[in-house]
Amino acid sequence: MSISSSVSLRISVEPSKEPLSIMEFLPGKKYEDLLRELKINPETVLLLKDGELVPSDGIATSGNLSIIIITSKG
Repeated sequence: MSISSSVSLRISVEPSKEPLSIMEFLPGKKYEDLLRELKINPETVLLLKDGELVPSDGIATSGNLSIIIITSKG
């Protein structure tokens, strides 16, 4: 039996003045699960993984994730 390594994502939320955060989790988690943990509605954002658009129901992999807010908060 092998031990699964964790997946690590560097996350930025745009527009935001918050610093980058790093999130580690077990393989097999979907981007929408990560968004829920961050309390972000998946229907209000676009996700760019290493510069490429990814679906929120896709399996998250290590790298850089930009969460771009596409709805107004006011």
